[in-house]
Amino acid sequence: MKNTNKVAIVAVLALLLSGFAFSQTKFVVVKVPGSSPNSSTAINNGGQVVVNTATSTSYQVSIWNRVNGAQVVGVNANNTGGAAINSSGEVIGAGDPDNSGNLQGFVWRPSGGVQWLGSLGGDLSGARGINNSSTVVGLSYTAASTQHAFAWTPSGGLQDLTPDLTSIGGGTAMAVNSSNQVVGYYFPNGGRNTLGFVWTQAGGLQSLGQAGTLAFAVNDAGTVVGQSPVANGDGHAFSWTQTGGITDLGTLGGGQSSALSINNRGWIIGTSFDSSGDGRLHGFLWTPSSGMQDFSVLSGLGPTVQPYSMQVNDFGVIAITSNKYSYLLVPRMTAIFTSSANPSVVGQPVTFTVTMTSIAGPPPDGETVQFVVGATVYGSATLSGGVAQFTTSAIPVGSHVVAAKYNGNANYLPTKYTLTQVVNP
Repeated sequence: MKNTNKVAIVAVLALLLSGFAFSQTKFVVVKVPGSSPNSSTAINNGGQVVVNTATSTSYQVSIWNRVNGAQVVGVNANNTGGAAINSSGEVIGAGDPDNSGNLQGFVWRPSGGVQWLGSLGGDLSGARGINNSSTVVGLSYTAASTQHAFAWTPSGGLQDLTPDLTSIGGGTAMAVNSSNQVVGYYFPNGGRNTLGFVWTQAGGLQSLGQAGTLAFAVNDAGTVVGQSPVANGDGHAFSWTQTGGITDLGTLGGGQSSALSINNRGWIIGTSFDSSGDGRLHGFLWTPSSGMQDFSVLSGLGPTVQPYSMQVNDFGVIAITSNKYSYLLVPRMTAIFTSSANPSVVGQPVTFTVTMTSIAGPPPDGETVQFVVGATVYGSATLSGGVAQFTTSAIPVGSHVVAAKYNGNANYLPTKYTLTQVVNP
């Protein structure tokens, strides 16, 4: 789920509030350490982020998450860039293994190191997307120096998805889903404008949309997103399904928009001009329930940071690459925290209930919430449907601050919610 379009967004840090102290922002902005401006950032469902960091002579690729920190991806090549990461932590991208100036696609595995993918006969290739079955897609030059889209598997190697192309612009595969549906775009022979495509092993290449259409991403349901011209020639963000065809997602009020990534919730993220006419692109989140919403509202983002790519994982965490840093937009957890009896009397059982949610819904079932009175942990409970309950009769007489502490995970931030419990004699 990659993007090649330049977008303009600003990240500003938001305070993590407890309870339903309603803030306009639905995300918390987290800076990704070590990332370089203008380099792509990718994210998987484990909250792992591909970080491309520039040195004085080349790029270094690493994997980072908030829990475990950074791990260098040992590619041992100059001008290396990571493009995507699957749930097993396999990273794909392109690098220069022999310092020849010709990039080659690679896949790096945490246990097996780097494997170079070769090419379709030419001197350049690059990997753009990977699924959880280790199918890699991207672009490669042929022996005739024509750019073709490819799919690669560990057992079958490279397969040319556009073998009949002779056009200069060629073809590019951008993403692949769990069913090995591949999406991308190509220049038809004799044509000067792109067509989006979906490719399957059984059905071959199927074109999407009219001239000028670009397909960037696909989810496991087979919904494709990208950009396609509308009647007046402007490019609009679109979604496409096999049964419904292309749906125009509209804009934030301006003329242009582009959809760059889609997750398995059906969330679509991308960029759009708004109605202000200031010429700056805004990031957007489109959901089936709420339509297109501006990141400026959802995350407090302003107009000075210039992002270059976006990806969203299935937990609603959005990775943004900008001209300054890379950022994660993490769904902000809010909660209602209640006591069954307040005030209570000493020795009386009191049940504390915390109900957590976010724009992406509640945290995963089975995660732990600790219940703390003052500085003492009284117990813990597991979440189910965003709800955790704990009952105690051991709180002494007095007024006590009781906290429900959620420790977070690789995707969601730790949070704490408090109330004052009064216990009478």
